[in-house]
Amino acid sequence: MLATRVNEVGMTRGRDDDLQYKFINPMIEQTQSPTRDQGRQPVVASVSPVSYRFSGHQTFPLRIAWLPKAVTEVSKGKDPLTNIDEGIISLGLGKNMVESLRCWIEAFQIASKVEGRWELTPIGELIFSPSSGFDPYLEDHSTSWLLHWLISTNTKAPFFAWECLFNRWPAPEFSATTVLEEFRQESDRAQKTPSDVTLRQHWEVFVHSYRPRRGVKAEDHLDCALSVLGLIREAGERRNSAGKLETVYSFDMGARTAIPQQLFTFFIHDWWNRFFPDEQTIPISEIVAGAHCPGRILKMQENEILRRVADIARRQSRVFQVTESASLRQLRRLRKSNGRTDLRSAYKSPRFL
Repeated sequence: MLATRVNEVGMTRGRDDDLQYKFINPMIEQTQSPTRDQGRQPVVASVSPVSYRFSGHQTFPLRIAWLPKAVTEVSKGKDPLTNIDEGIISLGLGKNMVESLRCWIEAFQIASKVEGRWELTPIGELIFSPSSGFDPYLEDHSTSWLLHWLISTNTKAPFFAWECLFNRWPAPEFSATTVLEEFRQESDRAQKTPSDVTLRQHWEVFVHSYRPRRGVKAEDHLDCALSVLGLIREAGERRNSAGKLETVYSFDMGARTAIPQQLFTFFIHDWWNRFFPDEQTIPISEIVAGAHCPGRILKMQENEILRRVADIARRQSRVFQVTESASLRQLRRLRKSNGRTDLRSAYKSPRFL
């Protein structure tokens, strides 16, 4: 079966001149490259069945101020996320906020439960450790991009909104009505029965993670860990099927100048290790439009990806090599890496929020 490509998505005009989009579902169909290079077997992504979540965040987006508190307590060997009463005291948060933080810290892959207790993941330790972390207080722009990447590529405890909008959504615009319909279809496929209220709350938490609620104070907006990215913007209004005006959102597809090249290289390694662990060579088209790829997750234009990949191959010629045939351009990885060296380099020249 063929990999879904953004430029393969059919678009037709419907009533009121609305665009109707075919929805991408790479988790139902196995993903593989549609191009073959002189008989070479197509690359197949390693994708396991996933059960998505629609709740657990208690309607709170992740706040920047929460993470250092939780990481500090977990680093001390305490467990404020399991013992809610302890969490209320040590974290200084209400019950629902502690439960929300417990959900987010797992969704962002900062900590996980090991043998009944919460422990920092390797990436959580590397970035957020109070004693040795690169950015324990989330002051560097790179950390916000890293958090966005980690939640969007999470396959162990994923929220469906991130899978839906950043990996599957084929259109440049979206609204509550169109997204909620996909939420309902996914819950039907998974034979789950979240209420319409739960689905709408999930949508609202997602969009307000990137966009502040109208009337929210500026400092509260900045306290949302992902809002500084500017990935989602308001594009206007239109009437839904019920005749009510609703906000239309769009992805900002501009150049990702705030993503250091070293961080982008980490994303390449991380994606490669997760989805193509046994492959040495990957079509560059997969980096642009493959499942959970940097192009999709970062909403990065093809020209920028091609430029960045060429730069990586030039700077790290012992690790990466661009190869071309008459019909296919590929990136070869000469040796495996977890990308941590590149990640460390990304923090040597911090870009403060």
